[in-house]
Amino acid sequence: MAEHVAVAPEQFLVIAVDHPSLNGTLGIFIDELRSERGCKGHGPSRGRMPFPELIDRLAAPKMMRLGVMYERRLIAVAAVDNHGAVALAVVEDFRRRGIANQLVQVLSERAATLGYPPLHRFTAAHARLAG
Repeated sequence: MAEHVAVAPEQFLVIAVDHPSLNGTLGIFIDELRSERGCKGHGPSRGRMPFPELIDRLAAPKMMRLGVMYERRLIAVAAVDNHGAVALAVVEDFRRRGIANQLVQVLSERAATLGYPPLHRFTAAHARLAG
């Protein structure tokens, strides 16, 4: 497992991933997720490698995407489609710090402002997002 870096929450920047100034950044993030070594399959997902279907969904066209930047590195991405389905991933060395929860909160607020339906997670069986 990667070393756990101590970072203050104010050092994270939530951004629109598809902004032209970030050209190529999403691809680097997706490649990083695909290169992770770990478990694939069913069961608890803590610390497990992101499913290929989730990675593909994060990269899919016609999604509203928000991300979290840290020191010019994209470390998390959440994407929502027109039906309110959310796909979210955080790179391995920044997991389990509450980044995903904060990103979902910002995504929920932005989606509501733009008229998206209530959000739900993209999983094998749809589940409602808490909060």
